Amino acid sequence: MGTDMIIDGHRHIVDSFEPILAEMDAFGIDKTVLVGIGVRDLGPVTIADSWVFRWHFLFRTLGMLKARQLVASPTFQHNLLPHPRNDAVLAAIAQRPDRFLGFAFINPESAPAADELQRCLALGMCGLKLALVQYPTDLSGGKMAALCEIAAGHGIPVFMHLGLTAASSRAEALVKAFPKLRFIIAHAGVQCFAETLALARSCDNVFVDTSSYIATAGKIRQLCAKLGAGKLIFGSDIPVMCGGLAEALNKIDALTLPASEKAKILGGNLLNILPSVSTPTR
Repeated sequence: MGTDMIIDGHRHIVDSFEPILAEMDAFGIDKTVLVGIGVRDLGPVTIADSWVFRWHFLFRTLGMLKARQLVASPTFQHNLLPHPRNDAVLAAIAQRPDRFLGFAFINPESAPAADELQRCLALGMCGLKLALVQYPTDLSGGKMAALCEIAAGHGIPVFMHLGLTAASSRAEALVKAFPKLRFIIAHAGVQCFAETLALARSCDNVFVDTSSYIATAGKIRQLCAKLGAGKLIFGSDIPVMCGGLAEALNKIDALTLPASEKAKILGGNLLNILPSVSTPTR
């Protein structure tokens, strides 16, 4: 990729950033966008690759049934934190701002949501992350609008993993209400693949993340063919729904595209979305 910067646009951190940095160096990743966690233990929510992800019809039916059962289970609910943890991300970006970026992980329904977002932004984070499966909210509601107003005021993107309910997965009204705010839809839209493709095609401010097993190589090819490389954001989602950087990078390497177009997906598009980003120091 020459001198083009490669950025993993979506990776979770639990505690130390050192193992992440070592893997980045091994695979030539210049920067990583870190996101905290919303559970006490990642074990129960770490998902291995499965045949369910290979056929979207099965994912929308059997996969969604399993997801709803998991989220409703007492084990999951006990594991869920009322407020996602952002401090490991803050520590990483403070110590290695040349290699790490941070997105503030927020529960929109929690009382301190706006204050926590403001705190994280004041300490150097550059995006808002929403996991609407774990922390559902009405995307057309006032709480979501309030967070988007803050994001718009700071010029940062909103990264959304769409939820399991209609209210937490229908993003069109929100996206159109904030036309200058950039939205990144996680995991190729999860169960809403067709809807996400249509939304990204019709709205200049919508981009699509390639992370996780859910965003299969086939889906990424479709997105690239119908939207162009300029709409895709590379990410891994390690360790939740991705086994390693090799898997995540292989999906992009497999695309039949010129190197300049792959470079957009691997970092160029995200650089254009984010506030100013410094050159990494190895």
